[in-house]
Amino acid sequence: MGEGYNALVLYAAVSDQTVFITAEAGSPAPGWRLGGLTVLERRLLEAQRRGVARAIVACEGEVPERPWTIAIDRAPAGAEAPAGAQVVRADEVAGVKLDSKRALGRAEWAHMKSLPKSFQGPVDALFNRHVSLRITRVLARTPITPNHVTATALLIGLVAAALLPLRTYPTLAIAGVLMELQSIVDSCDGELARLRFQFSKFGAWLDNVADDITDAALMVGLGLAAGGALWMWLGIAAGIARVFTQLVLYLNVRRLGGDFLRFRWWFEAEVASIDAVYDLRSPLTWVRSLGRRDVYLFLWGVLCVAALPQVAAGYALAISAVYTAMTVIHLAIGSPAAPRSGA
Repeated sequence: MGEGYNALVLYAAVSDQTVFITAEAGSPAPGWRLGGLTVLERRLLEAQRRGVARAIVACEGEVPERPWTIAIDRAPAGAEAPAGAQVVRADEVAGVKLDSKRALGRAEWAHMKSLPKSFQGPVDALFNRHVSLRITRVLARTPITPNHVTATALLIGLVAAALLPLRTYPTLAIAGVLMELQSIVDSCDGELARLRFQFSKFGAWLDNVADDITDAALMVGLGLAAGGALWMWLGIAAGIARVFTQLVLYLNVRRLGGDFLRFRWWFEAEVASIDAVYDLRSPLTWVRSLGRRDVYLFLWGVLCVAALPQVAAGYALAISAVYTAMTVIHLAIGSPAAPRSGA
């Protein structure tokens, strides 16, 4: 403990690093809420997620009751940081000094913009994130959890799939709009989880399973919307193939310890990190973007609004065929586990 500090909570250390959380004397900023958490709570959770062993709190603000896995001490405001400790400010976020509630709003939005994953698809990066972040910002002030958002996105997708076989222009157009809405809401669960530190393996699996159920249902729905027995059976085949490819993915992910970010296709075996997989300088990244979920949901939606369900169904069939071929090759060749550094 260090002399002069009172222990608040102590758990087993996971590293020998110490963070010293401080603020200007008398500053109320550590107790202000940003993204559903107080700034002080956020600083402690950030330290805990990095595996820091100990945090010394030398500022105003209460430490909420949580199952902390980090030792937390209190020190007088204005105390000097111990030698070797990393100083972290609880009156500044994302480079914005929290000297007013207006500044808090700027800091919150600046922090929000860091939430999306760096390996976004083009539609996510250019459009979806600008909408989803605003939705997430509102959700952060409610008791709604990331899993609630995942369930909502699934419901939106299934409604879209149910409208497609009706084959009238209004239902096609509404289904198209719902596809894009589903894609936007689907981004919110991950953003909310990162914003409020509500991570879980169950949540990651639920998100992926919900997406796959939605995609399979939409593929079948697009086949039915295209009209005729041939399109119907092609749509059903695409949906079944989608389920098959994802079951193979789940078995591989389970073998890798349940971490989806560690999965690599056979041709990605030597890639060190997930950011390298989606390197924007690589032509392969842009070719494969046509098979990214944000892109194909957007294009399916546009094609439905344009009353071109046959084209959308053909696109869905092509995606399913490519992933099925990749899965068959993957089963034949196999792929070693990706390094944990990419997680």
